[in-house]
Amino acid sequence: MGRAFNTLQDNVGVNVQDTSTTFATILGVYINKRYQQILRKINWDYINEDYTVTTVSGTQNYTLPSDFKTELYVNDSTNSKNLDRVELQDLVKNYSGDLDTSGDIERYSIYNSDDGEKYIKFHYKPNEALTVGIPYIVKPAALSGTTENILDIEDLIELGATADAWRYKRQFNKAQAMDIMFEKELSEYIFAQENQENMVHKFTPRVQSRETIY
Repeated sequence: MGRAFNTLQDNVGVNVQDTSTTFATILGVYINKRYQQILRKINWDYINEDYTVTTVSGTQNYTLPSDFKTELYVNDSTNSKNLDRVELQDLVKNYSGDLDTSGDIERYSIYNSDDGEKYIKFHYKPNEALTVGIPYIVKPAALSGTTENILDIEDLIELGATADAWRYKRQFNKAQAMDIMFEKELSEYIFAQENQENMVHKFTPRVQSRETIY
């Protein structure tokens, strides 16, 4: 675990010679911005391997966790069967006549609802209690308070946030210099992560279902 969020705020404040509480709030925004940027750049994935849904007969839609980013796969563990993913619009279009029909589940859609939640919809509508495994990639929450970042990237975060802080103070030359340092250190970090001696990158082909390919 890295340095805590409030420590990052203090360090960046010292870097730009402004340790006021008001400016610390502004720095918090920059720190989280750089934190998320770094995670995207390094394709960081943390997996919740154990998440399952237990279906209820007659219930087709189930709320997914708030930190759900994307699933790795969906498996009907009760019947040892992998389910096909279908976009919601294709599910509605291709199965409009039996969208609400009950039966063994064959496929699923994941969608965002207007209530702000993310859902998984099974098709057919489950007619019994089934255990469905849904291991998923976790969407990292924003840092706050004494929360520690999940990787040893605190130096990168501080470099990026310091650049943003100097830019806020209209010190553009200093901001540019810090941005250059940030990009250099980030590139070196990514290189070190992606070039492990014992790692072999492979492409794994996957057969598409004829029902969902068109």
